[in-house]
Amino acid sequence: MKRTVMLVCAMVLAGSVGFAGAYFTAQTSVPENVISAGTVAVTAAPASEAISMENLAPGQPQSRVLTVTNTGSLPVDVSVTEAKRAGITEFYNALVCSVNAGGQSIYEGVLAGMQTAPVRLVPGESAELEFAVTIPAEAGNNLVGDYVKLTLYVDAVQAP
Repeated sequence: MKRTVMLVCAMVLAGSVGFAGAYFTAQTSVPENVISAGTVAVTAAPASEAISMENLAPGQPQSRVLTVTNTGSLPVDVSVTEAKRAGITEFYNALVCSVNAGGQSIYEGVLAGMQTAPVRLVPGESAELEFAVTIPAEAGNNLVGDYVKLTLYVDAVQAP
């Protein structure tokens, strides 16, 4: 009898395990998933001597255009700064510059320490930045024949 009770208990236990563990399942696959980061890149044309000017006279601005293109895959905010590389510091500090993009002023002031307001460019878009540089009309003869050599830096930051 003891054996029969044990046998019945074992069968009940085995039966309940079978019912609790039987579930239907299915699975499918979705292959070839690739995730990549966007890029931030700009080009400038001309690539050198973009705002080179000769025979600058007091009160008579000269203008040059720098075309900046977003060659990356993300929208960017572009700004331009400069740094003196050689030349006469007094002349450099006297120069006045204005920069316009699309008819809007993005900088107005002395060339030394220039930093333009940002210009937003979507991928593939270009902006023409017009630089007008002059010697103030009240400048003295002490600037005659002076020069400055500088580098323009076009900085692009991912737009929010």
